[in-house]
Amino acid sequence: MMDGTNLNVLQTSRQMLRAFGGLNEGYGCSEAEFSGEMNFSSRGYPALQTRKMRRNVRTVQGVNGMYHLNGLLICRGKTLEYTPDEEARTGAVVLENVLTDDRKAMAGMGTKVLIWPDKVAFDTGTGELTRLGAQWEMGGKSVTVTPCDAEGRTYTPAGAGKTEPEEPEDGQLFLKSDSDEAYDSNAVLLRYSAKNKKWVEVLLSAVKIRCPGIGGVIREGDTVTISGMPDAVCNAVAKGLNGEVMIQAMDGDEMVAVLTRAEDSDRYYGSWTVTETSVTWKSADGTVTENDAAAAPVKVERRVPELDFVTEQGNRVWGCSRKENTIYACALGDPTNWYSYQGITADSYAVSVGSDGAFTGAASCLGYLLFFKENCIHKLYGTKPSDYQMSSVRCRGVAANAANSLCVIAETLYYLSPDGVMAWDGSLPTKVSAALDTSGLTAVDWAMAGSMDMRYYLYLHQKADGTQAGRLLVYDTEKGLWHEESAAGTEMVSTGQQLYLWDGSVLWAADPDRESGAEEAGQETALQFEAVSGDIGLSVPDDKYISRVTVRLDALAHTVVTVAASYNGGAFETLGTCAAGKDHQRINLPFVPRRADTLQLKIYGTGQMVLRSVAFTLAAATGGRVSAAQPRK
Repeated sequence: MMDGTNLNVLQTSRQMLRAFGGLNEGYGCSEAEFSGEMNFSSRGYPALQTRKMRRNVRTVQGVNGMYHLNGLLICRGKTLEYTPDEEARTGAVVLENVLTDDRKAMAGMGTKVLIWPDKVAFDTGTGELTRLGAQWEMGGKSVTVTPCDAEGRTYTPAGAGKTEPEEPEDGQLFLKSDSDEAYDSNAVLLRYSAKNKKWVEVLLSAVKIRCPGIGGVIREGDTVTISGMPDAVCNAVAKGLNGEVMIQAMDGDEMVAVLTRAEDSDRYYGSWTVTETSVTWKSADGTVTENDAAAAPVKVERRVPELDFVTEQGNRVWGCSRKENTIYACALGDPTNWYSYQGITADSYAVSVGSDGAFTGAASCLGYLLFFKENCIHKLYGTKPSDYQMSSVRCRGVAANAANSLCVIAETLYYLSPDGVMAWDGSLPTKVSAALDTSGLTAVDWAMAGSMDMRYYLYLHQKADGTQAGRLLVYDTEKGLWHEESAAGTEMVSTGQQLYLWDGSVLWAADPDRESGAEEAGQETALQFEAVSGDIGLSVPDDKYISRVTVRLDALAHTVVTVAASYNGGAFETLGTCAAGKDHQRINLPFVPRRADTLQLKIYGTGQMVLRSVAFTLAAATGGRVSAAQPRK
């Protein structure tokens, strides 16, 4: 028997969303996630809250790079500007026309910021800018090369021959040779000791090189590259005069270097004077002089490699270049010396890799050095050149033009790969951008990253169909949520407590509350926000329709919020608009949508708001009166 009281009674149910996810551009976007979003953040999680209003710090043009080390350093055009943390943002140090006008790669070491491709170091303590490399050219000067002892002393013997003098004086010098060539490399320099009544050998194990004016360019302990030294001098004194030379001692314009003595030289003991057009040799005792005509453009250079990607680890600066397959490290604690190989712990270091393709980035994390290519990671570890080890793994590396996407947050390295955003924690990289459309992350011509409060900020710039497009994505590394903010961040830098973003003309502070002297006049005037939900109604497989929607939110004064709905994949239709008249006003927005199987909600407007909950009343549909939704493309 049928109970007539149940006729035409539709079953209803109620669902409430209180924990909101982030951006999900995939087909599986749920009711609590958002297929499209702008200027929301996870700071109010589980509620959905708009991001903070940024503060306009200053207007600045032509920024080629920013770095934070005890203060904010900005490279703009050819000008370097540095503001210590405790100073006003007007700029405490401004050095004009000291840089090239191109993008920079920078690394901090101690109190210095090292800048490529300019190869300069800015000392944040003194405000001075110095060049890492150095060069001396002969020009119209002359170079003198003389064999000497380890302490740099040169000697003038009283005579030369096969037999020592019969009645020598104490300290008298004599050059003894068993051959007819009195000044050859096999001869022996002797000094008479009256106390011991015998001749004692004086060992000449080094070479003294005098270059007028070089004392203001080269320092003791530098490794320099000498080129242009005539063959006559190299064959007579030391083969290593052309090449890498370690300066053991420096006295004014005189350099002392320990070099292997030339073999079978008949003009070793003496002094060589080199000019641009001639070479003159004068014997050690001054009795013989010989002249040769030779072009000798002698140059002494402390070289620094061309690097595109740099990082610091273990009191060394490390780097690599797109143009070669070599990884370089400077000498221990000395970023001015890159070619010092003396077999000691403080040596420079260089190693070639065999993988194909160009380097795309470099970073240090968890005590490892990581050098990236698009399909490979080279991991280097150790404490000194003698025990450095390298391992290589084929995996998703850093994408081309995305070297600046590398960012370490809480012992994890994040970066943009050709397949999306990756996280590396010491083993293999894992993808964290599965919720994003990969097509929006590839083929970038510029990428920049920064961090604040465990959030990874990634600015991407793509060029498609002749138009340029940029977007700023934010990944909450603790909650695993993605959000998108209004594009700014062509350049950005993290200070630990603040994140600065440059949009091409204005430098913004991401959190105005942490900026000293923050004024409301310097903040964004109106924040435009938008969030588009996933399809609502898919959680119930039976025929049904959404009979009522209630949106609950908090808003600050002057905030305007509009709610729109899309039925079964159609165009959005406005449901209603409200404006907050006071701060922290709680607003309930009930709506009766059109009958549909699924719908999407779009919440947009201007101001500051927090989405607290969205409630849906579902009613059963009978008779197939609800048509199916169109799939999202």
